[in-house]
Amino acid sequence: MPGTLVPRLSPRPARRTWAIVGAMLALTLLLPERGLTAGSDGPDAVGLLWLPDGEAPSVPPAVVIAVHELTGIDPRGWRYGEQITAAGIAVLHVELRDVSADNAGSAAVADEAAAALARLLLVIDILAEDPRFANAGLGLLAFGTAGEAAMRAAADPVYGGRIAALVLLYPGCAGLDAAAATAGGGPRSPVLLLHGDADPANSPADCSGLAARLAHTAPVRRVEYAGASYAWDWAPSGLHEVPELPRPGQPGLRVAVRHSPEGAALSATRAASFFAAAFAARRR
Repeated sequence: MPGTLVPRLSPRPARRTWAIVGAMLALTLLLPERGLTAGSDGPDAVGLLWLPDGEAPSVPPAVVIAVHELTGIDPRGWRYGEQITAAGIAVLHVELRDVSADNAGSAAVADEAAAALARLLLVIDILAEDPRFANAGLGLLAFGTAGEAAMRAAADPVYGGRIAALVLLYPGCAGLDAAAATAGGGPRSPVLLLHGDADPANSPADCSGLAARLAHTAPVRRVEYAGASYAWDWAPSGLHEVPELPRPGQPGLRVAVRHSPEGAALSATRAASFFAAAFAARRR
């Protein structure tokens, strides 16, 4: 990964780090002309690939693409990755646009939604063309502003059939509902929608409406956490830090983050269980 990303990544155990780097390089070397640049000045890479630990098979039966916010890959995904890989499922952490220290969190551009979707579909193609993952089940885990690209990928007439499960974390329910209304169809795979009832960017009424719309084409499970705000799984780096992230569906606006350690642990476990059940059902 490019140097601009390194400071934002948490240290990993040596064996896991080897798996991330080795697998990531293998993916990009297999398809160098299709590799994705994860930063404006870095080498081609599709992301950070975590393989299951222990006695898991060398070729995982399923892969979850963790689609990070437009601010780039951040440590939020580590807790989910730990839980999902513990279930024997690989996790590929990706970001949907080039991010550097100079432009992280910048305002959305007019064609950003289309570019984010194209980037995600290209990652799906790269996995499908890699012999290790060509027949693996595929899931999408989307954080915040990445929810629209994940939803559109799961609803795509060509790509949607490859997706076995979709998990949406506080995706900006009102905006995503409007996007779903114009998508020409919804996801065909099971959907897990997680949000808090104290989130200004994801009101219970809006998320209920989004769940009802998505339920026209797929089973939907909506979980509402009492007292949780936006990005409850974002751990602040300082005692008095009050971070903000781009507000989904409202370019240029930001929303405050309030961390909930208990909610973060619960949502990671719930997401991992949801993916494991969906992949098991797909294999039957």
